[in-house]
Amino acid sequence: MIVKKDNQYAVECQIKISAKCSQAGEYCDTEEEAKEWVEDEFWIFSGEGYICLKCNEQILRNLSKIKPLINS
Repeated sequence: MIVKKDNQYAVECQIKISAKCSQAGEYCDTEEEAKEWVEDEFWIFSGEGYICLKCNEQILRNLSKIKPLINS
């Protein structure tokens, strides 16, 4: 999702599950530049939106906690 503030645009983190979530990427002059910024910063495209790196790390930590349950 693109957020607009003071005639600038940023991509919002889709899930915001990490306490250290970026919430939104850097504000840019255009929506296209905002999307390019998150891609350059390696945010994960989910098919519906972008996930910041801190939230992606949280997802991976959560998955690592589930794995032992699957093997039992």
